[in-house]
Amino acid sequence: MWAYQILLKLLTPFIFIKLKRFADNHENYSISQALGEVESRISVDLWIHCASVGEVLAVRPLVAEWQRLHPQKKLLITTMTPTGAAQVDQLFKHNVQHHYLPVDFKKSVKRFLDKILCSKLVIVETEMWPNLLMQCQQNDIEVFLINARLSERSLKKYLKFASLSKKIMQIPKKICAHDGVDAKRFEQLGAKNVCVTGNIKFDLTVPNTVLESNWRSLFSDETLVWVGASTHEDEETLLCESHKVIKQHHLHALLILVPRHPERFEDVYKLAKLHFTRVAKRSEVSAENWSGYDVIIGDSMGELLSYYHCSDVAFVGGSLIKRGGHNPIEPALLSKPILVGEHTFNFKEITQGLIDEGAGLICHDESALASRLLKLLGDSSLRMSMGEKALFFARRNQGAVGRVLSRIGEME
Repeated sequence: MWAYQILLKLLTPFIFIKLKRFADNHENYSISQALGEVESRISVDLWIHCASVGEVLAVRPLVAEWQRLHPQKKLLITTMTPTGAAQVDQLFKHNVQHHYLPVDFKKSVKRFLDKILCSKLVIVETEMWPNLLMQCQQNDIEVFLINARLSERSLKKYLKFASLSKKIMQIPKKICAHDGVDAKRFEQLGAKNVCVTGNIKFDLTVPNTVLESNWRSLFSDETLVWVGASTHEDEETLLCESHKVIKQHHLHALLILVPRHPERFEDVYKLAKLHFTRVAKRSEVSAENWSGYDVIIGDSMGELLSYYHCSDVAFVGGSLIKRGGHNPIEPALLSKPILVGEHTFNFKEITQGLIDEGAGLICHDESALASRLLKLLGDSSLRMSMGEKALFFARRNQGAVGRVLSRIGEME
């Protein structure tokens, strides 16, 4: 633990630079909260921590079910990032309290926990901050890790600090893992009380607003649409190159590019302009006019389901580069054929399940991506068949929310 505290001290200047950048770029960010300051005591019945946007989106079905079961109880959601905070506000409005989780400085965490009246902390996925976990233990706050996943790469990193890893992994009262592979990796690190509950992302209900808005109905009949979702730097160029090939065969093909991080919206727009003349931002052009463009940049928050819904084929980003891939469950729930790159270690079992089901295909490079896109965009029957298999796979894996709430004692 002493090595971790030393590392934190060494990183302190860089941490403050990041906090300052957050504050400069986001009006809703609070440096004082990031340092553990709390204006008044927070008394809630359940505390859920979500690192950022992805975890906030993941926890939607669990929050909905918990609030249905406990309409009179209070819920706190903490995030690390301002984009995560914005997502909490957009999704849950005034039905939950939000606070920034303090940086894992010992004094900041203690300052924060001294103002929290809550006996149960639920951490989504793998946000294992040592000082937070140890001080929760001292403050008699039960910790649960849900939707827990641990890639082979992450396991190797934790094993480099085996003694610290074992210490913090034994603090959670229950670790609810995605699947058996993840569960075994946690146990390798010394975790106790590990169980398999599945992935709560499968339990997502597609909002009626997405279905009713139906952007696709606004496009011209000949428009073929594919979405590049949650993309990263160096990946958008590959997608644009693939789209050039598509345009040679399908004049009215449209690519919707949705960068993973909002701060990159403008950069990706400029990049797309280098490849195509007809490029627009979702924020500036209404969907009814998208058919007249080659590329639309999805520069909005909380609309990924709508982008998927209006597409014929979904490419899930972070997978053509060594980022590990993002969540392929959402397009599956919308009956879309799914394409991914070869780097899918973040969702390895789910991705392989979709491929085995006949609902997804791996593209090892932009050439393979273009080839598979051409085949799918030219065959509506194949798209429909793969989409149906994707939905079947997603529905077969539902039920995790109930299992998680039961394991953390929130079904009463």
